Amino acid sequence: MKSFLRNIAFYASIILLYFIATGVFNYNYDPYGILGNRKEFIGIRPNEHSLKVQHVLDNASIYNSFLFSNSKGGALHFNQLNTTDEKWYNMTYSLGTPEEFYDDILRFLKHNIEIKNLVIALDDGAIYERTSAHENQASRKFISLKEKKVNWEYLFLPISFKKMQQVDTSKKHIVHDVFKDGNYYAKNAHPSNCELDKKPVLVLNSDQISIPSVGFSSQLKIFKELQKLCEKLEINLVFLAHPTSKENYSKSTERLVQFNKMIGVMKNEELPILVPFENYLIQNDDCFWLDRHHYSKKIGDTILSLYTEYKL
Repeated sequence: MKSFLRNIAFYASIILLYFIATGVFNYNYDPYGILGNRKEFIGIRPNEHSLKVQHVLDNASIYNSFLFSNSKGGALHFNQLNTTDEKWYNMTYSLGTPEEFYDDILRFLKHNIEIKNLVIALDDGAIYERTSAHENQASRKFISLKEKKVNWEYLFLPISFKKMQQVDTSKKHIVHDVFKDGNYYAKNAHPSNCELDKKPVLVLNSDQISIPSVGFSSQLKIFKELQKLCEKLEINLVFLAHPTSKENYSKSTERLVQFNKMIGVMKNEELPILVPFENYLIQNDDCFWLDRHHYSKKIGDTILSLYTEYKL
């Protein structure tokens, strides 16, 4: 019995020490920016979801137009479209889902934030990423920061040992500008070795593989709720399909075929969707792709021009 109690005490001590170490680390280092101690995120991905929502709530009279996207939208600098009446903020955050976007929009409206324009950018993650999984991911878990006090739940989020290591300045998104316009800025998001007039090489997607549809009822439900809400409040809503690189398509063919099927269903349901480059893939090139998933600002700027034409 004594041996059993000693074992219990030993393991309890280890658990207690772990939580103490986690709390002390998160409080002092603030790896995700939740406590407000960190204002710059150079080579570090913060909890953009929580930080960006809070920034908009804290500046309720500044922004009235929003891009919602997963990390692919970081180089879509919609603030370039700012006018005296429209001020854009990029609500891109890692692996963001339509369910999360919808909840954030409702949260903004609840706090009397005027919304004139919404762009909801989508890729195959809209089908395969699960919002519920983010509850266990410290960099994506939504934490309300409305009350200016220590969030005890945050203090015990798992330590990210990668964030303890020296900053890697070769990473694709170097600066996360949460407190300005929400865009990603990086030396390789603005390729300096590319000619200004260089155009991306487009490859016709002639892949005709036949696979059964996975079904998109849960996605369509959110999309239609958004459409209904925007029609009621006279908000200009556009869904945007992220373009795909040739390399990414070759490695994720079935997922992207399903995504194209979902786009077809959205069109049939008369949801307002912009599909840049339509049935074309974009050849991989360092001028246009930061990696096989994320496109550079050169592609982003092309999409902005297409959006402007679509909106008109």
